[in-house]
Amino acid sequence: MSISLFMSDILPYKKKLYHKIVKSKIFKDKTTDDVFRKLKKIGFDGFELLLPQYAITTNEDILEIKKLTEVYKFPVLSIHQAIRFLTASKIKEIARLFEIADMLQVKVIVLHINSARKLIFDEKYVKTLHELEEKYHVQVAFENMEKHIGSYVHGYRWNSVKFSDLVARTGFHITFDVVHLVHSQANCDIFHFYTENRKRISNIHLSDYRRHALNSNLRPMRYKHMPLGDGQLPIGEFLSLLQKEKYKGLVTLEVNTDMSGVERSMALIQQSTG
Repeated sequence: MSISLFMSDILPYKKKLYHKIVKSKIFKDKTTDDVFRKLKKIGFDGFELLLPQYAITTNEDILEIKKLTEVYKFPVLSIHQAIRFLTASKIKEIARLFEIADMLQVKVIVLHINSARKLIFDEKYVKTLHELEEKYHVQVAFENMEKHIGSYVHGYRWNSVKFSDLVARTGFHITFDVVHLVHSQANCDIFHFYTENRKRISNIHLSDYRRHALNSNLRPMRYKHMPLGDGQLPIGEFLSLLQKEKYKGLVTLEVNTDMSGVERSMALIQQSTG
């Protein structure tokens, strides 16, 4: 079991103004030592490293992360690209992600399908990503995204069928975000998407969700990426399905909560999987 963590929280000296606003509550009043020890104690195997926005990640940064993982025996299990809003992820940026994955001996890179933009339809772009996969023995796992006002016309980013068809057609793997799916399509269920795409899913972003009128308006994150058991999704049944199907990929807890919410989520995971 993995958990999503910001690099800027693990290495607080890397924080800029933006990172002091957008940060994880897990680290509130806690050091990296406190957090790593606690996460290991309650049952996590490692973490997904979310690279920082508006900052350059140096080899020195990555070596410091690597040293921490060795000290605490708490490895990085996947790399998540820095979140982009207005520009596309070019080959140079993605090649750097592969270098980072190689330094940390990580086998899965999470890319946002919306960050690829029109490049995902470019044969040269797709071919180059596959060449990088082969060179480093690392999988690219595109993540299904939310539907919002700026993405209505780009169904391949959030529509379950269009997204999965595009990923299959281009030969990549999937990071399945359960909340993004149900928020974008009210008639979709997480069981169906998993069973239809299980051969390509190599990472699952797990959190809970509650339907609410404010979800896409005044409080866009209040009812999304909630601790497990705090929302309306059948998380326990879904975890039982993964266990029954002998799912071998990553399951990454991605929740907006403090350490108590993480502990409650892990308790539900352990209860559901025996």
